Formats: sequence, C-alpha cells, structure tokens
Amino acid sequence: VAVIDTGIDYLHPALGGCFGPTCKVAFGYDLVGDGYFSANPIPVPDDDPLDNCSDGSHGTHVAGIVAANATTISQAGFTPIVPFIGVAPQAILGAYMITAAIYRAFDDKADIITLSVGGPGSFAETSDAIAAQRVTDNGVYFTISQGNDGAQGLQTSGNPAISSGAMAVASIDNSNVPQLYLLTPDGETIFYSAGSIFGGWQFNVNSIIVVNDRQAAVNDGCSGPVKPVTGAVVLYSYNPADTCNSAVRCDKAAEAGASGCLIYNVGAITGFILLSAPFLISIRVHLTGSSSIPSGSISLADGQRILTITAQNSSALFTFTNRLGFAPVATAGTLSSFSAFGPTGDLLFKPQISGIGGFVYSTISSFAAAQQKMNDAYAAYSGTSMACPYVAGALALFLAQIGNPGPETVGNNLTNTTRRPSFSEVRNLFQSNAKPVNIYSTQIPATAVKQGAGLVNVFQALTANTIISPSELALNDTTRQERSYTIKVSNIGKKTAWYKITHRGAALATGAQPESDQLLSTPVYSSDYADVFIWPTSFKIQPGESFIVTLRFRAPLKAQPELLPIFSGFITVSNYVDGKVNNIPYAGVVGDYKNAKILVRRSPLGFGTGLYTADGFMISNGQNMNFTISTGHLVVLTIAWTTRVIFIEVISAEESIHYAADQSLGMVYNDRGTGPLYFYNVPRNGATLRGQGYRPYYGFTWTGYVTKIDPDQGNTFNATRLLPGQYKLRFSALKHFGDRNNNNDYDVHYTPMFHVVY
Repeated sequence: VAVIDTGIDYLHPALGGCFGPTCKVAFGYDLVGDGYFSANPIPVPDDDPLDNCSDGSHGTHVAGIVAANATTISQAGFTPIVPFIGVAPQAILGAYMITAAIYRAFDDKADIITLSVGGPGSFAETSDAIAAQRVTDNGVYFTISQGNDGAQGLQTSGNPAISSGAMAVASIDNSNVPQLYLLTPDGETIFYSAGSIFGGWQFNVNSIIVVNDRQAAVNDGCSGPVKPVTGAVVLYSYNPADTCNSAVRCDKAAEAGASGCLIYNVGAITGFILLSAPFLISIRVHLTGSSSIPSGSISLADGQRILTITAQNSSALFTFTNRLGFAPVATAGTLSSFSAFGPTGDLLFKPQISGIGGFVYSTISSFAAAQQKMNDAYAAYSGTSMACPYVAGALALFLAQIGNPGPETVGNNLTNTTRRPSFSEVRNLFQSNAKPVNIYSTQIPATAVKQGAGLVNVFQALTANTIISPSELALNDTTRQERSYTIKVSNIGKKTAWYKITHRGAALATGAQPESDQLLSTPVYSSDYADVFIWPTSFKIQPGESFIVTLRFRAPLKAQPELLPIFSGFITVSNYVDGKVNNIPYAGVVGDYKNAKILVRRSPLGFGTGLYTADGFMISNGQNMNFTISTGHLVVLTIAWTTRVIFIEVISAEESIHYAADQSLGMVYNDRGTGPLYFYNVPRNGATLRGQGYRPYYGFTWTGYVTKIDPDQGNTFNATRLLPGQYKLRFSALKHFGDRNNNNDYDVHYTPMFHVVY
C-alpha cells in the first residue's frame, strides 16, 4: 500500500522501526526534500521518506490506520493506551511525500495507493485526477479522501477525489476516542481535548473552576477574564459567532493568573476541533489553547455540568489529570459533520463509500507527540484523511485473501483468483456490500451524496456471495434522467440464491433557499423520497449466473425543483439463502440543473458578485462612483454552483469616439499575479467564512487594466489601461450542460456604471 502524504516516521516501533526491503515500510521516495516549505518551495528530492519533523505527523497517522501493529509495545514513549492493529497489519507500506508521487508509486509496483490530500474540486480534469484514472485502468486500486468541507454544503468534494478512477471516501464517527480527563468533586469523569501548544495537565492538580460568563455570551473571554482567576482554572464558552480563538482567551487567562483554561463548545456535541495544516484532509481533536498554562476543551453537556456544580458550590475542587480514558462519541456510527458532499460538477456520483474517520487513534511521530505534549507517539485525529486509509486497508485484506495476483493480470472476474479483479469490479464488490447509515439521532438514511454506499463492511465484502453492477446510479437531473435503468445481480456463491429487491429512500437534501443565491452551509433534510418501480421484485439465480433488474425513478413529489434539491436512496437486494443484504445507492437532482444560478448576487455573508471600492464597499445602482486608478478597486466573484468557464469583461457604458456602447473591451486583468480573469473548471464558493478549502469568494485587486485573450499568443497577454470614461463589468459563467460558444448559455451579471478617472 503506497501512502502518498507527508512521509512516514518508519522508526516508530508500531510501523516496523526501519526502512527498506525487509521492513514494514519497504519502499518510497521523498519528491520534495526535508527543506521544502512555503517560504522555500524548491524541491530537493531524496530516497528517504522519513517524517519526524512535521507538527501533525499526518502521513504517519494515516500509515498506522492501514498497517500498524501496536500489540506488544512497552517501550517508553511508544506504549499505546490500549494494544491495537491497523486494518491490514501485515500490509507492506510505501511512503511518498505528495508531489508527483502517483506515477512514482505505480512504477514502484504498489498494489494500492491511498491519498489523503486534496483541495477544492469541480470536474475530474486535473492532472492528479487523470493520473488516478490511469493507474486504476492498469490494475492498481486507489482510495482518496473525499474532503472536509462538509460545513460548506453541497458539491464540496475534493480534488482529486472527484476522479472517476478512484474511490472517494467519506467519514463516519468512531464509537470511542482516547482522551484525557478530569474528575468532578464526586468522582465523575469529564473528558477533555488538550491544547496543542502547551498541552493539558502534566500531573494531578486539584483546583476550583471559575466560570467567566454564565450567560455564555458571544466572545466570552476575548477581552480576558471578568472575574478574579488567580490560581484557578477558568471556564469559557465557545460560540460559532466568536471573533477570537482559544489562544487569545487562554493566554489572557494566564496573564490574569489562572492556572488553567477550559472551553466548552456551545451548540456542539463533541469537543472543540481545529483545522490542521492546509491541504491535508484531517482535523485534530485539539484546541490551540494557551502557550503557558494547561488548556482543554470539553463538550457542551460537560460544560453545563460544571456550571451546575459551581453554582451550588463555588469552592468545589476538581481534579485535573494527565491520564487517558475512553470517551464515548455521541455521534458514533453516523456521518462526520466535516465530511464533504457530492456530487461533482457534472452530477457524477461522489463519494463512493465511507470509512471510520472521526476520532481515530493511530501512530504519530515522536516529534509530533512532543509538540502536542503527549507522553506516547499516538493520537486521535479526525478527517476523511483517516477514513481513506481505513478503506485502503480493507482493499489490502481483499487482495491478500485472493493471493494478490499482480496488476498485470487484471480482469473482470471476481471468481477467477489467478487474475486481479479490475478496479471497477472491486468497487462494485465493496459498494454493494457496504452498510448505509442514518442521520444522527433519526431513522432517516443520510443522503447518498454524503455517505456514498455507506460504511465499508469488510467481512461481508470478503465473504460475499452476491455482487451488483453498477454499484452506484447517478441519475443526472430530472430533465435529463433516463426513462429506465438496469442493474445486474450476480450470484458468485456456490448455492442457488433467492433474492428480493426493495427500495429505501434517503433524506431529500435541499441545499438552497429562495432568499439567497448562495447554497446553504447545511442542506435542509426531509423524509421526502423518490418512488421506484422495480421489475422483477424477486427471482432466483444459480451459482455463476446473473439476472437483470429494471428500475424506473420518480422524484419526490414535494420537492421544489427551483431549489434543485438532491434526492437519493438505496436499492436493497436481500439474499434469502445467506441472509445478507446488498445496497446500491442512487442520487439525482430534482429540476433542471442548467437553470442553476451560478453567480451569487444575494449572499448572507455579504459577498455578492460585483465591483467594490478599495475599502470594501460594493458599488450599487444609483451611485456615481469614480474609479481612481491609483488606489484600484476590488473585483469580487462569488459562485454558488461550480462552472466550467467563467470570465469578467469590461464593457463600455456609453458611445464615444473610442468605443461603441456595450462594446466588450477585453478581460479584466489583474497585474498582481493572476493575469486575465478568465478561468476554467472553477469550484463553487463556500457558504461560511471558515471553510478548509472552499473560500467564501474570489477577490482580485484591479487597477484598470484590460487585455484581449489571443489563443495564438499562448500565455502572453498584452494588457493596457482603460481610457477615462464610463464603464461596466460583465461577469459571465457557463451554465451546466451549456455550450461555451452560445452566449445564451451563460449566467450573466453586470455591475452598475462607474467612471474611470486619473
């Protein structure tokens, strides 16, 4: 299994303790070198993929999920809280440090590649997405993390997870997570996540807790404690609307003499979470905290418990420990809130499947453990980064079970163990044997565009008697939906099987609202399901034979097509002989996807598409605005749905001796690095300010330059400044399924007129 990531600390005893042909980490390459970072982006490759210098140790954590063996380790600094193994503990690992690694891993004879890296994506035409397709076409299996922008709403899959040649993996929360804990005066346990700078309490400490604000107002603690806290632990509330972070609050507590800092998460179920390094698809379950005193985050329920105890006795003593216990996860077995939504810009099905990615305990480097103030080199991280290697490990178990025939033997017959099944065949096997999950605290199945086929069921996939193809159905929109679809049910077991086919609808996901052009950060879910005609509904199949089932879909009747909600569900295939149940996910859009508004005019965040003054005020109708070249203005582009083509032109607003009225004078040109504002395959903008990869808008400083795009000149543009006069900007975004040569197929927006002066 090739792990393309930040490298692996192969010196970790749970990962073999060495590097080379006889070691667990047997092969790999560092394509950038140890000195490569944002301020020094010069690759100096070497053949040592060791990572014992990154704060997060992302690649080591991923590698441990695949293949760690921490069952007999008692070495100081490497003793886990409980012995554990990875999904495929006997797998041989390869370590690659990200850039250009896909083809290198293929050339080094990897059987499986797992990639927990990505950014915003829209269409599967990037170099990484194409590379994934090429290696899977040649017999190598590929898993890629779906992305962590679930808080931005629909169509937030990552790139290259959008590749049709990869299994995009969503995240489901674990059942328990190792966490530090404190004890209430009556001995009850409260778990906390330690701050990532100073850490938690290093030894047992008895202390009172001072509640800073019992009303839990916004920005609690941002200006420091409002009560005396000398020698005490201060408790702050955290609110999503806050404008300061935990480091500010806890450092101010330290300055006021506090001995520790706790934060409870108002409106949340689990502990405070903090995004890790950009582009790495993971979230650490640690807050930043203070740089000089112990810090920790606790759940809303535990915060309220402390409020009750201290209200009854302000002198109550709590015991803060450095011991770990297993904290139950309230959302266990349901989709992680951060897990990103599909579908792709072309309404192709994403993600394919889910793995355990929320609160996963695995290996990290000793350096990262020291940075995070941990006694041993293990940590619980959350992210689709963690779910992705979980599924890669499952694929490794499958290959091991069939004797691991090489990629060069690839074929399409699961029952012929002398040939490696093709990637599409194995995807069919794992998807059709996955287990769909429900929305948290409901009996409604979660939308398939967030969970894919459901949680990977390793045992059922490895002992399957039934496989169904295709294992997912992308139904497009209801304007372009096919009249009928077919699936093939194959009996790969040794006994005659009787099957019954039924339908189970999943939550209708409405991602828009009438009063805003931007999509919602969280879709509105409802139990409005499609109707599915199935024929036949029952039949028997002899061993080695198949049967074709016809399906016809009718979208939910209560859905509002103008809002383009996504309907989905599962075709359920029950085998009465072995008692196993298979599920095939489907998803489609209600309405005409071509009518989707691409350009955002009205946004709850206030970032509508348009021209803004240098100090951030949008130019609106009725204003007599002078555009002063020396100061420049800000061009803001905000899009709700992804688009294949978008560009911004300058239009003459009046007839003059130089220009005709409404004449296009060329593309807006950014002279500070971007160049002409003409883009292909543009991801949508996020619905919140705090996205990991999806920004709330695209902004460009403009100082009056325009350019004509001449394909014959390649990337050379002749930019000139506008003459004094009256102008408008025209934003044009290609509609879905549109013809880029047809002006009627663009969503077009004009700014009010402005005057260019010198």
